[in-house]
Parts: sequence; C-alpha cells; structure tokens
Amino acid sequence: MMQTECEPKTEKNGRELNRRKKIILAGVAFLLLIALAVGGWLYVDSLAYKLCRVEAGVLVAPSDFLKKQDENAFFTEDSQPFSITQPGRYQVKVKSGWFTHSCTLVIQDTIAPTGQAVPVQLELGQKCGPEELVENITDATAVDVVYAEEPDFTRHGRQKVQVALVDRGGNRTVVESELLISPVTGELTMEAGQAFPGVKSFLLGDAEGSFVTRMADLDNHKVGDYPVVIRVDEEEYTCTLHVEDTIPPLVEVHDIEGFAVLPRRAEDFVTSVEDATAVTAAFRKEPDLLAAGTQQVEIVFTDQGGNETVKTAKLTLVEDVEPPVIRGAEDLVIYIGDGVSYRRNVSVEDNCPEGLELTVDTDGVNLRQEGVYPVIYNAVDAAGNTASVTVKLTVIARTHTIDEVNALADTVLASILTPEMSEWDKALAIYNYIRRNVGYINHSEKGDWVRAAYEGLARRQGDCYVYACTAKALLTRAGIKNMDIAKIPTKREHYWNLVDVGDGWYHFDTTPRTDHTVFFMWTDAQLMEYSAIHYRSHNYDPTLYPEIN
Repeated sequence: MMQTECEPKTEKNGRELNRRKKIILAGVAFLLLIALAVGGWLYVDSLAYKLCRVEAGVLVAPSDFLKKQDENAFFTEDSQPFSITQPGRYQVKVKSGWFTHSCTLVIQDTIAPTGQAVPVQLELGQKCGPEELVENITDATAVDVVYAEEPDFTRHGRQKVQVALVDRGGNRTVVESELLISPVTGELTMEAGQAFPGVKSFLLGDAEGSFVTRMADLDNHKVGDYPVVIRVDEEEYTCTLHVEDTIPPLVEVHDIEGFAVLPRRAEDFVTSVEDATAVTAAFRKEPDLLAAGTQQVEIVFTDQGGNETVKTAKLTLVEDVEPPVIRGAEDLVIYIGDGVSYRRNVSVEDNCPEGLELTVDTDGVNLRQEGVYPVIYNAVDAAGNTASVTVKLTVIARTHTIDEVNALADTVLASILTPEMSEWDKALAIYNYIRRNVGYINHSEKGDWVRAAYEGLARRQGDCYVYACTAKALLTRAGIKNMDIAKIPTKREHYWNLVDVGDGWYHFDTTPRTDHTVFFMWTDAQLMEYSAIHYRSHNYDPTLYPEIN
C-alpha cells in the first residue's frame, strides 16, 4: 500500500496556478487597454482631415476640417494664425465636441492676376511708376507691379510699355499699355487782356511745333480754361491754357441828383470802367429811393476773376410834385368802319420823363355807329402825379362804301396783275398804275380814306391824301401788307404809305413831284436824306413807326 504525500505538494501547486492565472489575466487586461486605446485613437483620428488644401482667397472654417459637419467647431488659441491672402503651410487645431484635432492647412495661389491697361500721358521730364499704367488689378493675394522693361522717359512720343503683375504665388501676367510723353506743357497760365503766348511758350525742351488751334478764335478777355492743340512731329498734344484775371477793375464814379421814386442802377453812377474782363456793378446795400435828401451809396465792382473794387458816391433825391402835360390831343372826326390812331400827334411832357405813362380811355366809343364820343387821355408820372384831357370823337356815315371801293380796286388789279408776279412785282405794278392814271389836284377833303380812295379810282384825280388812300385800297386788295404814314404837321400836310413785301417795311409814295423822283420801296435813310434837302418834305415821328427799316 502506497503512502500519499500529495497534500503539501498540491497546495503549493495551487498557489502557483493562481499566480499564473493572475499574470495571464493582467496581460489580457493590458492588451485590452492597448487595444481600446489604439481603437479610440483611430476613431478620433478618423473624424477629421489631417490635411486641408485651399486656393488663396477662399474662406476657411473649422468645420472644413471635419468629416462630419459641426457648426460649433472652432480653432483653438494655440492654432497657428493664418491669412487666406497669404500662401503657406499652417498648423491648426480644431475643437469639436470632446475632441481636439491637429490638422495642416495649406493655402496655395495658382491663379495668375489680371489687370487692364491704362494709357498715360506725361510731360517731357516726368516719370511714372508701373502701377499708373494698369488699373482694376484682381488677385486673391497681394500683387507686385513692375516694369517688364522700363520705358524711355527722355523721348517724346508714343511707346508701348509692358508691365508685369506678380502675385504671392509667383504667378505672373504681363499687361501691355501705352505711354505718351508730351513735349507740350500740360497747362499754362496767362493774365487776361494780354496777348496770347507764342508756341514756344507751350513747348518743352528743344521740341519744335505749330498751333493746330486758331488762337485768334480764343477770347483773351474772358476768364476760363481753353484747350490749345499743338502739333509736334505729326503728333497732336493738348495744353490747357488758363486765362485768369488777378487785377481789380479801375473805376471812376460820379454823384447823381434826381427825383425820388425812380429806379436807380449801380451802373448809373459809373463814369468809366477799365478791366481786362467783363465787370458787374452792384450796390452793397440798396439805396432808399423814397427818401428825399442826400445819401451815400457803396458800389461793388467785380470782374470775372472775382477781383473787387469798391467805390462810394452820393445820391441826392428830391420829391416830384409837378404833374405831366398832355399836348396834341384834339377832337377827331372819322367815318364809320375806319380805324383810329388815338396817339398820333399826341405827346406827354413832364419834368421827370422817366416812368411817364400815357393811356387812352375809349370805353365809351362805338366806331360802328354815328355819334359824338368822349376820348380821355390820362397821363401819370413815376411819382404818381396825374393829368387828364378829354376830346370829342365824331363818327359820321360815309358818302361811299368800302364795297364800292373794293369793286373798283379789284377791276384795276385784274388788269395789271398776273399770277406769276412776286409781291415786289405786284407792288411795283400798283405804284406805276397810280402814277400813270391819277392826276394831281391841289386839294381834297381829309378824314375819310374810303372817299379819297373812291376819288382816285373812279375820278382819277386828287392830292397826296387821295394818292395814299388809292394805294392803300389797291395794296390791301392785292394782299400786300401796308399802313399809313403822315408828315409831322407844319405849314403843309403830306401823306404816303408803308409797304412790307416780306423783308421789312419800306416807304411807298405815289404822289408825283416836280423833280420826277420815284419813291418806290425806299429805306428810311434814303427818304430822310431826300427830305433833308427838300424842305423837310417827309419828316415824321419815328416813335410812331418803329417797324421802318
């Protein structure tokens, strides 16, 4: 029978076994921890892009580095600062939830810059930088502008210039522009009133040139900027000529005495003005035109250059209490249907003629009905003094009617006019008809032009009044514009016509004279010359006939 001594050995073996188990378990746990750590690291690492490459100028956001969008992600403070306009490699850290991701940002510039050429004009002796020859430069990064080849600034004329645009990515664009170097100064200044400078004054260096601009067409007495074109070597260049006025006006003034109320202008005080440019005058303060007595006025004279000269003068005003006087207003007699020139031979006199007004009140007149009517002439001067004269206008019935006269006139015109005649030819035919067919007698009744025209057309005789009225009837029926005119009453009266055939009013006098003068379509100057040496034969009041040539 065997002895068993296993117990001690068994207990020892068990302890060893437990120790080994613990070691194995610890190893397994460690391996599990390592696996978990590696797995976690791989998981976190899989959430973000380690490298992000963008074109310069493109905005970069933290979420751009994440594979899953996170609007709350942000760059941590220990991220390397970067600029989207500066190419380079930047280390950034992006915080998203519990995790922080270390990433690399690469900003690159692969697009060349663009720009537009700008022509530049310089004066000979000037220079410009390459940036002045290009505009609208576009690139995501800063661009250096340099000459591909520097131009020759010592040679006038046109030349092509190449300008290189280089961005921060090293991309390069060449822009071709044009440089015009002018041998003509860009601007020149002269004093108004002086003679224009010669062409040499506009040229630079030893250049030779000639004016394209006609200098005689420019106004050296008017302030302004004038373009002057000069040709040098077949090229035209423009200079701005500044005409300026820096010298104040030289002015002399005088005192004025007159009636109160009348308007006064600053120019009324001027004796003389000398200046190279136009001068305006204005009161510093408007004078009191209602105040009798003497007051001092200050007048400011300003030329086109803005230069001022101030002068003082005295204005002495007196009150006007004298009323105007109406002269020449007399009783009138007309026939039914006639027009009336109420103002003919009527004048107004006053100690102060300025502002004098004459009105004629004819409200009570009926030219179509026989009767005696009042015509009231009213005059008022600037101070308000008035005068009034009333005359009688007698309207009487005609002996002959206008229809009778028109019928006689139409018969005559049918025999002397043809359709192809001009207005001038028609007027001449009428003039010749009257001169050849109406005989002169020394007297006729005045006041009824229709009766007088009837005498000329039917009885073919009469004085100057009949001649003028006969012409009036024929001219009117022929459609030719005409009006009556009369000599200023002296010892002898005289009447004639004014005619307009389309080019203004002319004198038309059919009355025969002993010297056989033909007064057909005479100008005012011709008639006045004749009148002056023939005892004032045709003197008239020109203010009543402003239309006469």
